[in-house]
Amino acid sequence: MKIDLPWSSSPRVSVIIPATASLDLLLATLRSIARNAPRHIPIETIVVLNASVAQHVDAVNELVNGVLLIPSQVNLGLAGAGNRGRSVARGDLLVVLHDDAEIEPGWLEALVDTADAHPEAGAIGGKVLFPDGRLQNAGMVLWRDATSSPPWTGEAPPSTAFDEARAVDYCGTSSLLVRADVWDAIGGMDEQFYPVYYVDVDLAMSIRGLGRVVLYQPASQIRHHRGASSGRRRQAFVAARNRQLFIDKWGPALDQYEPADHADMAAAIQRATARAAAFAASQLPRPTLGRDLTLHSPARAVVSALPDMAYLHKERALLDAYVAHLEERVDEVESQLQLAAFATAKAETELAELRATSVYLLGTPLSFAAHGTVYRYQFSGGHGAEDWGLWLGAEAFRVVLPIAQDDSVGVAEERFVVQLDAVPFLAAGRQVSPLRVSVNAETLIQVDETQAGVRHYEALTSPQTSRTANLVVTIEGANAVTPASLGVNLDPRPLSVGIVALTISEAPRDHLAGEVEAVGLATAGRGDE
Repeated sequence: MKIDLPWSSSPRVSVIIPATASLDLLLATLRSIARNAPRHIPIETIVVLNASVAQHVDAVNELVNGVLLIPSQVNLGLAGAGNRGRSVARGDLLVVLHDDAEIEPGWLEALVDTADAHPEAGAIGGKVLFPDGRLQNAGMVLWRDATSSPPWTGEAPPSTAFDEARAVDYCGTSSLLVRADVWDAIGGMDEQFYPVYYVDVDLAMSIRGLGRVVLYQPASQIRHHRGASSGRRRQAFVAARNRQLFIDKWGPALDQYEPADHADMAAAIQRATARAAAFAASQLPRPTLGRDLTLHSPARAVVSALPDMAYLHKERALLDAYVAHLEERVDEVESQLQLAAFATAKAETELAELRATSVYLLGTPLSFAAHGTVYRYQFSGGHGAEDWGLWLGAEAFRVVLPIAQDDSVGVAEERFVVQLDAVPFLAAGRQVSPLRVSVNAETLIQVDETQAGVRHYEALTSPQTSRTANLVVTIEGANAVTPASLGVNLDPRPLSVGIVALTISEAPRDHLAGEVEAVGLATAGRGDE
């Protein structure tokens, strides 16, 4: 079915649509105009097809009545497309509309009525909603550092918020009415802000340079898809580049604006809103501007329609700058990686020296948390530590503890008490958690734990374990299983037992005299049930 747009031979309003999105989005925009544009306001619709969608000429001609198409084989950018549309527009009121926006009923009437009621307004924007009806934009706040923000903090308020017309720093070009004589007086859209970003902010600054006001009219509403045209890194680069161009052009004028106080943004927004209102109140209604008006705003934009080759040069210059930016960032990252490698090597050397010189003091509890004291010794095995300790899976944990020599005790009498706190992994599908602990290959603790929580195990070594050598402690679980397979949680690691703390102490003489029942087996208790 054909899309029939209203078309007047003597339009009062020229709707200019710079097109860069998909054909489907453009057609949706045109359908919304056909459906919701008023019949009592004479309008014309001009679509400037940029390079990526220039091939849509035949499709639009076939599907749409009442549209003037201006195809371009190159990307003119938002400003270039807007200026090219203006070059053929006949209306006294120009309305820039994005090709991924759909107008709501009353959209154009509210813009035109506001323009008629407020001759001091050089531009008027409306309320912008997401396709699902959430609030996207209600006029913007410009800060002294040339950043901007919506007039709220945190999550967006309901779509019914900001329902009163007011002066603002700027409104986006997704839907923006500009008087044709004001457009011409400021030189149109400044094409140095290529291809997008800061075109709307610069336009508003130039309009205020004429002593005109930018108004927000919530009765004019669109739904905006806000589609991305390129990768996020490139978008961020272009935005930063154009922000600097904006600062270079408007630096002194920005001193009038509020700083972005991130510690109290609500108060900063209130001050910025009051400043915009005060400026609007100081401006008297203005007569219609003549096209030969001499500007008193700084750095007048160049409006002349550039040949297509000039835009190719713009695109190439942007691409070259972006490539240089990426190369610089790669160099920075490589330098940071090299510094990180040096720091890692130094840390590994220091850790190796610490381990080589560390002596385990008998009776010192070793913790297994992420930065626990056990890590100063040579170790292997186990999953990464949790906040409280380290999980074992199918592999055993092994740690070498050098101990100081003490000739006061004979080798035959040397025995040690081994104490371990551990958490068995128990679940509906794993009701027994095997655990084995050995010191210098001597098995001291071997249990099949069935109780949950932190369990305490204690055993006594045999006289053969001598402090003349390192104490090599091995802790093993068995039958490891993943919590995910048991439906406990989504953890994909095979788990058997978690180690919390280990302590090896010299056995007291009275302990030696009485011996320990069942030497080589665990005595469990003091669990945190």
